[in-house]
Amino acid sequence: MRIYKNAFGLDPFVLTQPLEEVSKCKRAAILINTFMLASDSSLVRFVQKISQMCRGKAYFTTPMNLGQYLLMDYMNRKTRTIH
Repeated sequence: MRIYKNAFGLDPFVLTQPLEEVSKCKRAAILINTFMLASDSSLVRFVQKISQMCRGKAYFTTPMNLGQYLLMDYMNRKTRTIH
């Protein structure tokens, strides 16, 4: 199996399909909440964009910090650290 990784960040061509699906979910009033186990800045921005589009929640953590995560709640426009 080969893994595709663009050295310049996330490939806009690859992101097109997921963002189209997010738009469909938004139109259907489907809330998307995401739990992200990574800290790559381009992936964080992508998850933030999805959360903003659908007014969902994004939970960020890393393998080294599973007990504490950052909750970004775009419905209430609040960000807080949870321990």
